[in-house]
Amino acid sequence: MRQTRTKTIQEELVVCDRCRREMGPDAKDFELQERTAIRFRAGYGSVFGDGNLVEADICQHCLQEVFGKYLRITEDDGFDPQHKFSDEASRAYQEYQLQQVLATENFLRNFREAVQAKQQKD
Repeated sequence: MRQTRTKTIQEELVVCDRCRREMGPDAKDFELQERTAIRFRAGYGSVFGDGNLVEADICQHCLQEVFGKYLRITEDDGFDPQHKFSDEASRAYQEYQLQQVLATENFLRNFREAVQAKQQKD
């Protein structure tokens, strides 16, 4: 016997803040994987306002269109990189990198709070 049933699938999409392109988890479409997530806390005297959180999700097409002529693209092996990030070159992330950064920031914040609490007790 054949039956028909309706399934509702909920999936999280990210929308490019510039062009509004939807980037979803579709395996055939690498847009979500190739998006650049910008997330940083503005510093003292910043044009973004002291201490404000600044965020953007930018699709690879907009990144290339807006910043392409300013980007230095160097061939490298992602599994065995010859070129390492240095100094402050870690403020723009792709999704797979961002999750690790957020987890690390959360861990460090919790660690700092635990150390401060212990120091206050002693």
